[in-house]
Amino acid sequence: MDELGFEARLRHLEYILAGQNNVPRTTKTSVLKRIDELKKELHTLYKSNKPIKDFMERYDAQVKLLDPADSTLAMERELLTTDTKLELVLAASDDLEKFAAQVRQVKSLEHVVSGSEYDALETLGPQLTPLEAKHAEQAKQLDEITKKISYSMDSYNGIVNTLSEIFISWDDILSTMETHVTALERQQAK
Repeated sequence: MDELGFEARLRHLEYILAGQNNVPRTTKTSVLKRIDELKKELHTLYKSNKPIKDFMERYDAQVKLLDPADSTLAMERELLTTDTKLELVLAASDDLEKFAAQVRQVKSLEHVVSGSEYDALETLGPQLTPLEAKHAEQAKQLDEITKKISYSMDSYNGIVNTLSEIFISWDDILSTMETHVTALERQQAK
C-alpha cells in the first residue's frame, strides 16, 4: 500500500473521530502512534455512546451470519426450513434437469475420450518433434519464396507499366505523324 493513500485514509479517520479542529495539520508523529490514539478515541466513543454500544452487541450476536467465510452448510441447515429448501429445489428444477442431461451426455461420450487412439499419443509424441522442426523450416522457406515472388511481381508490374507508357507515347507520335501526313497529302492534292 502506498504511503500517501494510507496517510489520506488515516487523516480521514482522524477527521471522522476527532472532528475538524482536533485533526493534526502536520503528520510528524508516527503512524503507529496516531493509530494507537485513534484506537483509544474509538474505545472512548464506544464506551460513552449507548446507540453504538447497542449496535455492537447486536452485531456480535449476528456476526456469523454476516461473514461469508463462515457461511457453511451447518449454518444453512440452521437458517432454512424444510419448506424453503423444497421451494429452492423446485425453483431450480429446470436447471437441475439440464445439468443432469449434460452429465448423461458427457457420460455417453466418455468412450471418445478414453479411446485407444489417445493411448497412441505417448508413442506418437516423440515422432512429432522432428516434424515440427521440419515444418518450421518449411514455413521459413515459404516466407522467403513468398517475398521473392512478391519482389518479382512488383518488378513485372513496373516493367509492364513502363512498356505501356512507351506504347502510349509511340501511339501519340504515330497519330501525330499520320495527321501531318494526311494534311500534307491534302495540300498536295489541291
